[in-house]
Amino acid sequence: MENIEESILKLTDEWYSLIGKDHHKDRDCHWYVETKCSYGLPPKYYVRHFGYILDEIEEEYNSYEQALKGLKKILEIEIKKEKEYQTEDS
Repeated sequence: MENIEESILKLTDEWYSLIGKDHHKDRDCHWYVETKCSYGLPPKYYVRHFGYILDEIEEEYNSYEQALKGLKKILEIEIKKEKEYQTEDS
């Protein structure tokens, strides 16, 4: 069974292949999972993306594992949308 990091690696490669055909800025290819620790509270985990093709993305999760699963889901959705967009545009 494939682990979540391997799935994300494949999805980010697919995302790059889809958007790399047209002119794009480097930041469209970067996705982040960040940890925020503050004031003695349990950490929060954020999936972030600061691209031009997509609006900025910031999703909050209560665990790192949930954040990775969220990133995987976001990538799957955005890849599907991009494929549909490219099909309509051809």
